[in-house]
Amino acid sequence: MGFFPYLPIRIPYSPGIAHWWDPFWWLFQIIVMTVLLISFRKVALRIDDQFDDPKPKPPGHKHKPGSHS
Repeated sequence: MGFFPYLPIRIPYSPGIAHWWDPFWWLFQIIVMTVLLISFRKVALRIDDQFDDPKPKPPGHKHKPGSHS
């Protein structure tokens, strides 16, 4: 058994999976998981900002770096 995962079921008289399939599947999984992580991070940061500062700021309000008010 190598590093890459395979189906646990062996199909008799089958030539097997094409050589390009394993790298394609790993690349597809990496891309999908990266997009999901970035999306969840954006949603979590947006929700976190709402809980940290529930009061709307007046227009033109400048947030000073390092201040927590």
